[in-house]
Amino acid sequence: MSELHLALAEELEKLAAGYRAIAKRKTNLENINIQDISIILNEKINKGQISEIKALLKKYGAEKLAEVQIEDYEAIFKEAKKL
Repeated sequence: MSELHLALAEELEKLAAGYRAIAKRKTNLENINIQDISIILNEKINKGQISEIKALLKKYGAEKLAEVQIEDYEAIFKEAKKL
């Protein structure tokens, strides 16, 4: 396998681990991180809610998730779950 394939496999394993962790527990809202938000947003993307996600990010002054301020993580996480 090429290095690219190995890197992709590793990233997919990390993503899967995140999904498993969320499935097994309720997320503690005090410890929300960007990965928790990313998982929820990816679920919504897979359901075709792209415009809703873009509007949510824009509400928090961001074009992409990496631009969301840490202090907004809890609020955006809660709103993303409700989409």
